[in-house]
Amino acid sequence: MIFTNLAEDYIKNLTFVSQLRTLLWKDFRLEFRQKVLTATVFLFVVSACFTIYQVFIAGRARVNPLVWNAVFWLVVLFSSFQVVSRSFTKELDQQYWYYYFQVKAELLILSKLIYHIFILNISALMAWLFLSLLFGNPVQDGIMFFCVIELGCIGIASALTLISAISAKAGKNATLLPVLGFPVLIPTLMLVIRLSVTSLDALGWDMAWKNIWTLLGLDFIMIALSFILFPYLWRQ
Repeated sequence: MIFTNLAEDYIKNLTFVSQLRTLLWKDFRLEFRQKVLTATVFLFVVSACFTIYQVFIAGRARVNPLVWNAVFWLVVLFSSFQVVSRSFTKELDQQYWYYYFQVKAELLILSKLIYHIFILNISALMAWLFLSLLFGNPVQDGIMFFCVIELGCIGIASALTLISAISAKAGKNATLLPVLGFPVLIPTLMLVIRLSVTSLDALGWDMAWKNIWTLLGLDFIMIALSFILFPYLWRQ
């Protein structure tokens, strides 16, 4: 009896993993085939960094670490809207019906979260690279700054993925994403900016743990809300 239950649980987990892998492969395959999202994010990050560079060079202004940090997270924030904006609107209505009968809502939102976190990480690392090439790299603690990027991307992606689903269900209204997204992201942005300043000045992990745990809590809340609210939205 115990062996039978273990076998059934293994088959269920295998099916879950297989479906998740299939959904992720579908998203990446469509993106690599069309290359619209990748090209858009790449061009936005490069053009934004270069434009900011030209503005500072023309005005002969000095870019201190605090300004560099603010510019970095502004580029990451606006690139995240580019990443998530076509998350659900690019799907055809027939595919929605297919997903409705074949895939659980929790599995679909999980695949979207993983996909958005991956793409947003690429855009954040690109912004770090180009800003470092243009203005220099003021980051003193690279490991902490990388961890802040990871936690920030998880929080931003989880919040905007749910809001993107809401805007798609509201007649694919693209204006709802920035209108609803900015207020929700304010606590996450405040925490990542504080942690980034800690990594810029190399103040140590002791000064950062409180904000790190708070940011982890916010990320957990946003992910939990996505799993709780998306099934109700999916049934509409």
